[in-house]
Formats: sequence, C-alpha cells, structure tokens
Amino acid sequence: MTTSNQQEIKPVGNTLRALVFIGLGILSIIIGFVLTPSLEGIAEGFRLQQSATGMLDLNTFMVVGEGNIGVPFINAGILLIVVMLTYLATKTNINGGAIAAAFMVYGFGFCGKTLWNVWPLFFGVIIHAIVNKKKINTVTGLAWFSAALSPMVSILSMYTRFDGTSTMGEVAQFNSVSFALAVVIGLIAGYFVAVFAGFLPEKHNGLTLYNAGMAAGLTGFFIFSLMKALGIAHSGPSHEYPNIANGVLAACIAILLIYLLVAGLLITAKERSGIDLIVTKLYSGSAVEQFGFGPTLANMAVAGFACLLYWFLTRTANAHGPLFACLFTVVGFASNGISVRTMLPIMCGVYLTSIIVGGTQGALQGNPFFESAFNYVGSKNMLIAAVFGCGMAPVVFKHGSWVGFLAGVIHSILVPNTGVLHGWMNLYNNGFCIGLVVTFFVPAVLAVLKTNKKESA
Repeated sequence: MTTSNQQEIKPVGNTLRALVFIGLGILSIIIGFVLTPSLEGIAEGFRLQQSATGMLDLNTFMVVGEGNIGVPFINAGILLIVVMLTYLATKTNINGGAIAAAFMVYGFGFCGKTLWNVWPLFFGVIIHAIVNKKKINTVTGLAWFSAALSPMVSILSMYTRFDGTSTMGEVAQFNSVSFALAVVIGLIAGYFVAVFAGFLPEKHNGLTLYNAGMAAGLTGFFIFSLMKALGIAHSGPSHEYPNIANGVLAACIAILLIYLLVAGLLITAKERSGIDLIVTKLYSGSAVEQFGFGPTLANMAVAGFACLLYWFLTRTANAHGPLFACLFTVVGFASNGISVRTMLPIMCGVYLTSIIVGGTQGALQGNPFFESAFNYVGSKNMLIAAVFGCGMAPVVFKHGSWVGFLAGVIHSILVPNTGVLHGWMNLYNNGFCIGLVVTFFVPAVLAVLKTNKKESA
C-alpha cells in the first residue's frame, strides 16, 4: 500500500482498528456517567429513550430530560461497541465503508436508534445475503446502514393503534401483535433496503456517499404509503430544540474528536504514513486503504471539528440529538470520501442559500433581513442540511467545486420537504434527499453548463 508520494504504509490489523472504536464507545459511556451520575436518572432516561418513537429529528436530550443528558452518550457508546463486535465476529474488513456504517449507528444513537430497534432491519439484510448466497462479512456494513429505518420498528410496536388512529403523544399499548408486526415489517424493510442498495449506484452514478439513505427512503416511502392505505399511519413529529447545555455538549463532542485525533497521530507513527495528504485531498473510496488507518482517523477528527466550527459560526444554533447524528455521520464518512476540501463548496452553497431564503422570508413578514437570515442559517433544518450535505463529496470530486456548490443550493431547498414522504421514519432523510438531488438535479445542472459552454465556444 502506497500514498501519492510512494511512501510505504504498514497497515494495522482489523483487531486494532476495532479496539480503537471500542475505546471511543467506552469513552462515550464514561462521558454519559459523568453527565448523569445518578443510577436512577440513567435508568429513567434509558426507559424514556428506548420507548421513544425514534422519529426523524428526535431531540433525545429533551426526551430523557435535562438532568439525564448523559443517557444518549451511553446508548450511542453501547451501540458502537456492538457494531464493532459484529465486525469482529463476522471477520468484516473494517475499511472506510464499515467505519462509515458504524458511525451512522453511533451518531443516530443520539437521535433515533436504540439498543433494540436496529435488529429487525439488521437481520433483514442478513437474510437477503443468505438467500442470495453472499458472504455475511460482505454485507455487515450494509446491515447496519439499513438501521436508518429503525423508527419504523419503534412506531409499529408501540405507537400504532389498530382502530384507525395513531398518536405520537403517548405510548400505545405494547402487545404481542404489535411487536410481531414490527419485527416482520422490519425484516422485510431490511431485505428491501439491500435490494435497492444493490442497483441504485447505477442510477445516481455514484454521486452520493449515502446510497443506503436513498434505499431506505424508497423503502420507507412504500411502507408508509401502505400504512396510510390501511389506516394506521401516524402524524408528523413535534420536537423541541431549546438551548440545553450547549457548552457542555460541545465540549463532549470535542473530547470525542480529540480522542480520534490522538489515536490517529499515534497510529500514523506506527504505520509510518504521512498525515498531510488526506485532509486537503480530493479522493474517493476507502481512505484506510489509500492513506492508512492513522491518517484516516486524523481526517475524521478534522472533519468533525470543521462541522463544530460551522455550528459555532451560525451563532443561533443549539445542540440537540440530530446535530450529533449529522456531525458523527460526517466523521464516519471522512473515512470513505469526505475531506475538508470536498465539504467547503457544499456547505457554502447551503449557507448562502439559507441567508437569501431566510432573509427573504423575514423581509416578507416585515422583519429585519439579516436578523432573519442568520436565524434561518442556525435553524435545525439548515444546520443539518449543511453538515449532511457533505455526503455529496463525489460531486465535488468528479465535477468540481462549482457544481458541488450548486448541489448544496438545491439540497437546502428540497430537504425540508422530503420527510413527509417516508412518514419521518427514515433517519437518513438528508441521504434520501441527496439521492434525489444527484439523480435528477445534478445531471440537469451539468446539461445546462455543457450547453452554455457550447454556445460560448
């Protein structure tokens, strides 16, 4: 294995890679116990989180209560450890794709995934592999990606009434029928996520890193449509995003990122690899194979700090579960295509569009333009769109920064309106929206640019 300067890399083994991330999971659990030292508080917070709907954009820090904000760290940490143990048990190669899948599970452990609602979808993908005679270790990462639809399991098992109405306000009666329905539908959904994920890259030409997000979105769209047809569909979520310990939660993110950075620097010395090549480089595929595990960890940390900096620069943003989810998703995919160089054009596109749209909205309502603009930039939807939008890194890689910028513009306009299509059950809603952007709108942009280039020649 060599980098562009032909420096030989001595790769670390799979076990050490897993241990690094297990260490991150343990650190997350420790942070959780520091933030919520009361065992009673942890127990109550766990009960609340495990029984929540898990719906898109769920602010878990509000669900568990302000005094129990350590619980999501514990839930996410345990999930990350479980993912790594499945990788080791199945002898899965912990490369860029596997790391990205693990961090999506970890990140959404702060938002919608719980210790139980991920399993039906996971095993749905495994069943697909068995039916199609694939080796399990080739689909383990995809199996964890499929947990995008984990809210479906929680909603069907606890929040779906069979009298023609469903409510998000109170937990419905938990019984064997609803539990069985959730498990069966979860298995089927996981199976079809694997089916869609198999052919979608041909449709979007590999222009999104979140292929599973689009697959989950299409699956969720069909299942939610079926639920509506049967009269058991649910209403939209109503979440709150107040200022809860912003400084403390930001410090916790920084601690986790510093852990990755320090581990990366230490392993870089062991691998005898250069670290400067990846942070500012346009690349595609697994960074682990191209640059080494150490530099990959460092790139993940730098990408996370870039997201954290964007959060601070928006001025009006608050810390919440979805913010953790999108930030750690980008951290994970910094092992599989994302670098600061590919992030900037997309984030700038979202930022500028947010300024114009938010300011215009405010002006039409008689409010100051710039005050409204900056409030909109820091809103939950736009903050998440800017960070999650980095999944369009292949657009920048293949077509340049300006096309990436325009893709960010389009994404910021569409993404607030796509959650309703899958009943807010696809946690990777931005991934679903990005799939639509790169499948339909980016080709249109490229066609227009090509036509203008011919006319000016």
